[in-house]
Amino acid sequence: MKGTFKIKGGIPLKGEVTPIQNKNSLMGALPLAILSKEGISFNNLPQTTDVECFLEIYRRWGAKIESIGKNSTCISTELISSHVVDFEMGKRLRGAFSFVGPLLARFGKAEVPIPGGCKLGARSLSVHIKAFKDLGVTIEEKNEYLIFTAPKKKKKSQQLWLMEASVTATLNTAVYAAGCDSYIEIIDAACEPHVTDVLNALSKMGASIQGIGTNHLKINGTSKLKKCEFSASPDFVDIAGYIVAASITKGEIRIKEANQPLIMGGILKWFELFGVIVEKDGTDLIVKGDHDLQLHTDEFPLAGKDMAKFVVRPWPGFPVDILPVMITLATKAKGALLFQNWMYESGFDFVRELLYLGAEIFISDPQKIIVMDPVINYIGGEVAAPGIIQGTKAIFLAALADNVETIVHGTDILRRRYPNIFETYKKLGAQIEEY
Repeated sequence: MKGTFKIKGGIPLKGEVTPIQNKNSLMGALPLAILSKEGISFNNLPQTTDVECFLEIYRRWGAKIESIGKNSTCISTELISSHVVDFEMGKRLRGAFSFVGPLLARFGKAEVPIPGGCKLGARSLSVHIKAFKDLGVTIEEKNEYLIFTAPKKKKKSQQLWLMEASVTATLNTAVYAAGCDSYIEIIDAACEPHVTDVLNALSKMGASIQGIGTNHLKINGTSKLKKCEFSASPDFVDIAGYIVAASITKGEIRIKEANQPLIMGGILKWFELFGVIVEKDGTDLIVKGDHDLQLHTDEFPLAGKDMAKFVVRPWPGFPVDILPVMITLATKAKGALLFQNWMYESGFDFVRELLYLGAEIFISDPQKIIVMDPVINYIGGEVAAPGIIQGTKAIFLAALADNVETIVHGTDILRRRYPNIFETYKKLGAQIEEY
């Protein structure tokens, strides 16, 4: 199994880190290069496998990709004439489905492989398909491809109600709207920071967008979008991982440029209820873990008498991608807490590995668990990570908590989002070696 590491835990992690860029911002923004023949410059592109997959899709189309200076990558699509996403690369990651909107806007047609990627629940495409159909797009399935065809005559004004506040469906339809000479309203749109990043880029390219940061978007598009420069916001999921790491190893970590109130404000409120101490120092956050963790169960919502609950919600509610590491955090805090993940059917599969390592967790059903008494000391052992990035991250952090050795198989999936995760944690003092 690829990516097997032996981890010696119980070492207080100390030092400073700079969080990675928001991965979902990049996944949403990289397809924007289709809309501007002049090209788009992306600052500080990480060398993740997902980014490399996007760049390879562009290369196979014949796009021009060049480095500008030390930290900028320009993608120019002037020579692209195909609306078909390469089958091999498109099947490799779900993010390739984000090409549907820009390809439709530029060519009037998009052919995209039915996507693969992270194995997390059913992750239905129905909300995308329904949204595009409501905009007059015809869709057919052929040879493992979905083929989208835009109407030859678009309505000058349309109102679209999404069936759920899906990030990728919001971005796909918003990008399509931004690249068309028409007015489209999107209601019940997702409004996560990565959505805001991409919509701000579209605005810089020349689209008129009202309601950025809300669930009601009003988009006046244009087929003549121009070049822009894109920088993603810091990844709040990465920041949360460092907060958990410092807290459960009783360390102290300074997280550079992480004091972003509009991104981290609500998330930090929840961390306080877990007994976590985070100080704000200018643009940085400092996490101090030199104390025992205690759940403030009287301040949580209740699932029933004397049972506190923690439930993910669409933004600005608590993000589902941070939920797994919060479970690891809860296993080291005094007090019982019910976790509910209604978004993904298999979102709690990784919990079985935490149980094997010694966690006290009751699995009520595939979408509900109760973290019982805190783990005084994880017992270590040998576990296999699931095919879910954040579930694997939760197991990795649990292995760092106590003075035991843990062998974790299948950690390569972490590099899809965190290309240098092991090197970064080693700099903080973690003992990690390839096994």
